Amino acid sequence: MAREFQVDALGARLRVVLDGFPESDADRLRDQWRRLAARGDAGDTITVAAAPGSGADVTGHDLDAVGVALRRALNQRAIEANRGELVTFHAAGLADPATGGVIALVGPSGAGKSTAAALLGRALGYVSDETVAVRPSGEVLAFPQPLAFKKSEARGRHVTGPDELGLLRPGPRLRLTRIALLDRTDAATTPTIRTVGLREVLGDLVAQVNYFNALPRPLSLLDGLVRRCGGVQMISYREAADLVEPVRELLRSGADSGVTYSRAEVDDWVDLDGDAVVLARDTITRLTPLSSLVWRLLEVPLTLDRLVAVAEREFGPAPDGSSVDALRAVLHELADAGLVRSSGAARHRALD
Repeated sequence: MAREFQVDALGARLRVVLDGFPESDADRLRDQWRRLAARGDAGDTITVAAAPGSGADVTGHDLDAVGVALRRALNQRAIEANRGELVTFHAAGLADPATGGVIALVGPSGAGKSTAAALLGRALGYVSDETVAVRPSGEVLAFPQPLAFKKSEARGRHVTGPDELGLLRPGPRLRLTRIALLDRTDAATTPTIRTVGLREVLGDLVAQVNYFNALPRPLSLLDGLVRRCGGVQMISYREAADLVEPVRELLRSGADSGVTYSRAEVDDWVDLDGDAVVLARDTITRLTPLSSLVWRLLEVPLTLDRLVAVAEREFGPAPDGSSVDALRAVLHELADAGLVRSSGAARHRALD
């Protein structure tokens, strides 16, 4: 007897039809996708059969093999349905329950994303262990699909739903605040974290974005997301359990301060050998190297902490340790020239 359920896969409503499964197995598959249960008219159907060779979209030699194949099929349909619309990282996603800030732990298969998501998802909101979907604005769409782990034996994987693992649900409003590339290595006795710019990891990061070339202005889009996240965090580690505190700290330090800075509307600007020259209100202003860096960064809204982090990476820390004061002075100058504006909490104090 055929049984069925529906899944909301990143906005694509899919009907899953199960054929030839005992009731207990059908219920288990349905429970694995309970967090993404949907109702209404489905736009597409995926057929799942217990018997290989039946011509169904998904089959397998046992329930775990079926679960892995169904997970792969639903994930691929979700990605294809949002091709050119969403940035879909091959990543695990965890959210700070207090702020809604999301860290995307990006990496190829075998990087330990599922294990990390299972451990961290008990303290942080579980967003996904396979696909972190981001709008160009930075909004993250939760996709809490079942998790797949390697079995103790040499071959095969075991699939478990997030409810069965006791993973926390993320809040309703999520935004990308950190991007991390995972490097799982036996050489790392303790986790090490290094912040880098897009230039250093462009190839590695692009390789983990689905249908990258289908996105509008994909390089600019990815650059904007990376800047908004204060760079890319390179995490070298050995055991997933060692990631709990570092990831928590990255989310805490990546939380927005409530005040962001962005470019004001200007008439025109050019880059002359690294220095920005801006035309605004009939006045031409040639910016210093530091002011030029800030101007380029503020193509997307950023907090003072993010600006300081990127400036220190480009120019090094200020000699007297006053990087924050130096950046605040630059923001004052740009605001006085009508080139920068602030928004968010305590807006009237933003440039004090």
